[in-house]
Amino acid sequence: MHRRSFIRGCGAAALTGALGPKTGFAAETSMIAQFVVGNRYDALSPEALQWAKTAMLDCLGVALAGTREQSSRIVADQARQESAKEEATIYGRGFKTSAAGAAFINGISAHAGDFDHSFVVGGQPSAPIIPAVFALGETLSASGRQVLEAYATGFEIAANLALSGQSSEGAGVPPGAYGAAAACAKLLALKQTEIEMALGIVSAMASGLGTTQGTMGKPLGVGLAARAGVQAAQMARAGFTAGEPSLPKLNDLGRANALEKYGLRIKAYPCGGLTHSAIYATIQMRNEFSISTDAVQSIEVDVPQGTANTIMYRVPETGLQGKFSMGYLVARALIDGKLTLDSFTDQAVRDKTVLGLVEKVEMKVDPNLPPSTSADGSRAANVKITLNNGEYHSRYERFPKGSPQLPVTADELKEKVRGCARGVISSDACERMIALVADLEKMPSIKPLVQLL
Repeated sequence: MHRRSFIRGCGAAALTGALGPKTGFAAETSMIAQFVVGNRYDALSPEALQWAKTAMLDCLGVALAGTREQSSRIVADQARQESAKEEATIYGRGFKTSAAGAAFINGISAHAGDFDHSFVVGGQPSAPIIPAVFALGETLSASGRQVLEAYATGFEIAANLALSGQSSEGAGVPPGAYGAAAACAKLLALKQTEIEMALGIVSAMASGLGTTQGTMGKPLGVGLAARAGVQAAQMARAGFTAGEPSLPKLNDLGRANALEKYGLRIKAYPCGGLTHSAIYATIQMRNEFSISTDAVQSIEVDVPQGTANTIMYRVPETGLQGKFSMGYLVARALIDGKLTLDSFTDQAVRDKTVLGLVEKVEMKVDPNLPPSTSADGSRAANVKITLNNGEYHSRYERFPKGSPQLPVTADELKEKVRGCARGVISSDACERMIALVADLEKMPSIKPLVQLL
């Protein structure tokens, strides 16, 4: 985005901290609130707008796929029993609940399959922001422009928090929770002081744990962040108060558009993103050298320390654990030449042929590889395959399929979404959803889109 365009949208005063009255909150919090007040749809460059619509299409697709997961079914069944106010759609279920409840359930669905895209620098902030914005936007009959504006506002805050070093993993408030609160505050047109309070409220509500990989707790954190975002904005509007959130100074907020500058990493495989370069390298060697799994003597996967810390399951026992097992992922990729949603059933990860190959896979830390925290979004892996006859093949990949350096095409994204939606909504509804998202800014209300889900 041209800087002059962004400044025109936010107002130069917002960038210098002069926008709005002086309040009791710290300068870091006030700066974020000022950005929320001043950010405008018209400030979005064509590139940033396209990224925003890409994010929404991908998130809606993977959320539909996530409705098949047990975690999504459990919380949806709970909501059905509670009979809350019917104001926002629960995807794939045929009923509605409160905006906060729908954000919670749809947020879990969006992350349940670990198929949702990530910010290139780190984290998956769209998974809480988009369900929150769509749930609240449905209750408000928000337009497509309003929803895009709210998402872009929330994403910028979450992205800048990630750039500042605030992680979506570990104890604490994930950037996506702040992003969801800011996006919902934008939809509700809250004043600066109310936005500051919403940030304080969400800080008191949302938290995450870094020990949930391979369990339902991982998407739970996203659902909680989405719900907290809706509730924090609603509570702030009603006059609820909270203490000061612990936020860093975001020096680049309002000075560069993170969506345009960095982009998103669209997942090609429904599993932990740190494994995707290894998967891609394995599939490429399988296809190039026609490797038979029976001929494999050993497979070594060299990764940076951050990947080894996260991809923790040597031999998975469940489909969820399989998403974070390098041995399973590489073995399945070599056998099938692909990884799909069906690769992660409990039955699939217990396949004896696959498990036999898993035993031949060893993941090792290579300190010379670029770290997974690199600003360019590196997900480095070096896969080395030794065959029984002494043949040796290796392939190094720094960036996975779906990254800005190796992007998915528009047609590939549509095929991903169709696969995710299959069996949840009709093919006609899916095609209509794809078309409506493509022209989202032209919709006077998002309700016709949400009704397809």
